[in-house]
Amino acid sequence: MLMKVKVPVIAIVCLLVFSLAQSQEVWRTCIAVIDGDTIVLDGNERVRLIGVDTPETKDPRKPVQYFGRQAYEFTKRLVEGLKVRLGYDWNKKDKYGRTLAYVYLEDGTFLNAEIIKRGYGFAYRHFLFKYYDEFKRYEREAREKAIGLWSNMERQELLVANDDDNPIVYVTRTGKKYHREGCSALKSSKIPITLKEAYERGYTPCALCNPPKFRKVNYQIGAFQYSQFLLER
Repeated sequence: MLMKVKVPVIAIVCLLVFSLAQSQEVWRTCIAVIDGDTIVLDGNERVRLIGVDTPETKDPRKPVQYFGRQAYEFTKRLVEGLKVRLGYDWNKKDKYGRTLAYVYLEDGTFLNAEIIKRGYGFAYRHFLFKYYDEFKRYEREAREKAIGLWSNMERQELLVANDDDNPIVYVTRTGKKYHREGCSALKSSKIPITLKEAYERGYTPCALCNPPKFRKVNYQIGAFQYSQFLLER
């Protein structure tokens, strides 16, 4: 008698777990696209796509950047008016109060990745995120195919450095130096960031482990300004 009761009880428990998982998959509607990498959901929630950076079109401090309009139109065609679900990473909000998220469409399209794959944006390199390596690979493949913003090969050389020119270094919670992995100064804490971010946040190289250093080169093409970070060899 006991054996007959156990089977349906287990089945009911499994059904409840499945139902709970399904109920946590919330679908929202994209009501507007602000920029190639920023959208607005129902409830007026602004969402910044994690891991992708598209040329600016709406920043009042900057002119519309090369291929910015095309990136905006691509994201608009892909997502505006459609239902999406969000996924999250380490941080859920940025300093501007926008939600940081991975965005998935009902047909399975991974919006963040698709923008990079199709050549409408760069893989973000200022901090680590879940798909850091994958997004860099998508960008490299788009460059090799010369699609989207990479179709102009002269601009390609100015817009981005090679992946090897922005390696991962490590900082501590309280220190002002950045380090190589394995440095004795990392005993108390060890936070991975890119070399570019370390530079922008004011960290200086550790004298003990002699981590890589880089220099920033600025370019001007007409009204547009670009920067490239080059590793010192």
